[in-house]
Amino acid sequence: MKNVITVLILLFSSSICAQIPDGVDSPSIKHEADRITNAYDKHLGLTGIQFPLFKNKVADYLKLAQKIKNNNEGREELDALLELQANETLAMSDILTQAQHRVYKRLKSTIQPLKVIKVKED
Repeated sequence: MKNVITVLILLFSSSICAQIPDGVDSPSIKHEADRITNAYDKHLGLTGIQFPLFKNKVADYLKLAQKIKNNNEGREELDALLELQANETLAMSDILTQAQHRVYKRLKSTIQPLKVIKVKED
């Protein structure tokens, strides 16, 4: 019986850890997650429970986006970022109310653009 309980605990703990991206946060990702969360909070009015959940979710997706940008380029990078952005929007529906989620989707392209292209002026 003791072995069965141990196996069950190991199975459940490994599945929980599999959903969490790399645990090491760089200061730049934390700062960017703070900036993005504060920008959304001005429009969404996040509750005390929603704010840290939202911030952690943003940080997780920033880490994933950084990996995509480091490992891909061109059209492949753009496609992967589009899919990641769609997954992030879907994940935020678990944290936000329906009204907040509508506002979030409307603001997402201005607060979190897919990729910023700098144009050089001659």
